[in-house]
Amino acid sequence: MTPELVAILGVGVALLAVQVASAQRTDRRIEGLETRIAGLEARMASLEQQLESRMASLEQRLETRIASLEQRLARLEGLLDGLREGLFERVGRQN
Repeated sequence: MTPELVAILGVGVALLAVQVASAQRTDRRIEGLETRIAGLEARMASLEQQLESRMASLEQRLETRIASLEQRLARLEGLLDGLREGLFERVGRQN
């Protein structure tokens, strides 16, 4: 073998080694990203469940408060109707 051929083969082997190392590094980085994505998906699912639970709780509390306000408003309306009737009866009696 001539020195030129040995040099060409040496450069080829060196380039192959660099390429293999680069591919391995890229594979490790992709695996790391896949692991992180799986972790993020799990966290997102957990957060979604927490959010749904909180929303259901808020919805239930809101419905309870609205029902309470409806009852209080009905009571006030009844009191106002009674007050109105009482006032108009007095005015009618005075005339």
